[in-house]
Amino acid sequence: MTTGSRDRLPPLLVGALTRHYDVIRLLGQGGMGSVWLARERSLDRMVAIKVLAGEDVTTTTMRERFRREARIAAKLLHPNIVPLFAFGETPDALYYAMGFVEGESLATRLDREGRLPRATVIRILDEIADALAFAHREGVVHRDVKPDNILLDAKSGRAMLADFGIARLQDAVGTSVTQAGVAVG
Repeated sequence: MTTGSRDRLPPLLVGALTRHYDVIRLLGQGGMGSVWLARERSLDRMVAIKVLAGEDVTTTTMRERFRREARIAAKLLHPNIVPLFAFGETPDALYYAMGFVEGESLATRLDREGRLPRATVIRILDEIADALAFAHREGVVHRDVKPDNILLDAKSGRAMLADFGIARLQDAVGTSVTQAGVAVG
């Protein structure tokens, strides 16, 4: 493994993060970076830190997409959307800290249990529909709603929408800030 690879944090980012967080372990990797579990020391809470590093951080387009994802997530304060707490950057990485949902994705639950009870399905659909309706009122179209991006809180059972990496944001006159003609989602 080389420094800056997706399964290892870059050195300058480690320095920045260790001022506020105890990084515990890698949670997963996706198209727009890696996600790490950490404990925020000052508030004694668990957070998930999404990191853009390695070759991706040197690309202006990827850096702007990551910043846009963070800006979109930060404006969406809703009980069924994973909250964003902080954003930062170092010369070797960009990152943001968001709420950690202790539980599993809907995809994991479906793989384990197969068909879910009707009442559970209705509740999950209602909660995610409410989150999407809120996002749409805020001018955001998620564009990647799938079981992997729906997290189920272990304690409350609440469904939470995550990953606004390919969301489309409408400006005041209804034009898109994403590229036209690009297939995503």
